[in-house]
Amino acid sequence: MAPKKKPAGKDGEADPFDEFMVRYTKIKKEYADVPKILEADDLIISLRDNGSEEPGATEWNFTREFDPMAFRVLMNALKGYNELKAIRLWKCSGGDESVRSVCTYLLVEAHLPQPQVKDLQFVDNGVTELGCEFLGKTLGPAGNKVVDLLKLDYNLFGTPGMEKLSMGLSQNCTLRHLSLQYCGIGEDGGQSLSHVLMFHRCALERLDLRGNFLKEKGIVDVFNGARRTKMLNSIDIFDNKFTDTPQLIEAIKDSFTSNINIKSYNLGGNQISDTGAQQLVTAMIGQDHLQQVMVSERCSAKTFEALEKVGGGGKKKGKKKK
Repeated sequence: MAPKKKPAGKDGEADPFDEFMVRYTKIKKEYADVPKILEADDLIISLRDNGSEEPGATEWNFTREFDPMAFRVLMNALKGYNELKAIRLWKCSGGDESVRSVCTYLLVEAHLPQPQVKDLQFVDNGVTELGCEFLGKTLGPAGNKVVDLLKLDYNLFGTPGMEKLSMGLSQNCTLRHLSLQYCGIGEDGGQSLSHVLMFHRCALERLDLRGNFLKEKGIVDVFNGARRTKMLNSIDIFDNKFTDTPQLIEAIKDSFTSNINIKSYNLGGNQISDTGAQQLVTAMIGQDHLQQVMVSERCSAKTFEALEKVGGGGKKKGKKKK
């Protein structure tokens, strides 16, 4: 099939894709010894043949290991091309250097068009505290204001990485979905997360924190921040190794009543007893905004029945996880 004809540039200007290819070809010649990224070649062909009107052509997924220098060459050549909508790196072993390269592309520069990447993912990619620092700066107040989904699952940067990330995200007003699952974040990381949520222009609608080690102290800090955020409607803290201490139960109950925007809570995989769950059930009465509250699968059938009853209107509030 012949390539789709690309529209001419405005006022006779060169086509952005053609300009990218010129830059990429030139830089590759300068780094002739750098191995090819086969997935990149396939993505470029798709973009050339389908044009930027096709969503799949502008959503770049990398799922195989690549040479870090080759990836840097690609990202440097892309500067000035602003048609990409997603950059997703899944288990590529790119580490912090891949984060640095993408952040360089996303950097706002006065003489270049703003990149339009909304979906940014580095999953199981060896990202450390340093990579989090790059992202914090790039998504901070003076940085990129387009990205609305950031997924960093399965990178063990822990609390130090969360602190670096928070330095930028605590002043970010465009991010809507933040996923930090299985990142080794400890109980002291809860304070950094609360700083992100407390920002008066925080736009987060969904926060996924499952599989970390926030424990009681960290979770209480998270809910202290969550009670003040205005846009959040879903929070997942499954398997964060906490027990139902009086302070923790009070923090969750306070969130039920003080923030009616949060409709979904996943509290499963933690040590919540029937007694603690019953306290939550009591606090849910009359809170019609709650659509789903999931507790530990260790709770009794009676507790799950009570969770379903307090919702009314046919909504399932407590669904036992299989």
